[in-house]
Amino acid sequence: MEILIPFAVVGGVLLIVAAAAYSAHVAEKKRIESLRQVAQDLGFDFEPKGDAAFLQSLGLFHLFSQGHSKALSNLLRGKAQDLEVAIFDYRYVTGSGKHRHTWNHSVVCFRFGGTNLPAFSLRPENISHKIGAWFGSQDIDFESHPGFSRRYLLRGNQEKAIRELFNTAVLDFYEAKPGLCTEGGGDMLLFYRSGVRAKPEAIRAFMEEGFQVLGLFHPLG
Repeated sequence: MEILIPFAVVGGVLLIVAAAAYSAHVAEKKRIESLRQVAQDLGFDFEPKGDAAFLQSLGLFHLFSQGHSKALSNLLRGKAQDLEVAIFDYRYVTGSGKHRHTWNHSVVCFRFGGTNLPAFSLRPENISHKIGAWFGSQDIDFESHPGFSRRYLLRGNQEKAIRELFNTAVLDFYEAKPGLCTEGGGDMLLFYRSGVRAKPEAIRAFMEEGFQVLGLFHPLG
């Protein structure tokens, strides 16, 4: 009997792994069907497997330069308030082995006309960013808004244009709302929260929050 114990343990572990994988598969299938209904309600197209060309077009943004095993899926795409809008799931992996971590996000992307944004990346600041700043890594801070500068890491090559873009109204907004991520450049703007995937029933509210952020940088009609 003692000889059989290791096999029983291994069998039990494999059974748990298989059950977890099946549960994840069922949950993902349910998410796809729920998002398909959301897209229909919004009058958007739905592409559960994403669009490789669209993912490639986002390559210059910070989010899409991270990690490996990148995948864009559950793409909802259409028009709202006369703008091109895309909402999608995005996943990438950092590390390997015991240090492997999968990052999942929901992202809303706007494409618009009439505004040419300087390229910038805004995300919550953490201890590694602060250490990097000691060694000269860029972080655009504002003396007028110490709360914003303490909570957020703002980067971009066109510092003067970015400082003009981040006026008092923009700084006040982010200072009062920690944890947001926003990236812009040219005629595109992205909004998301790092490592957060929105539930299907929250997609409409997520898009509306994105429009609120967009309005800070691009006048809406």
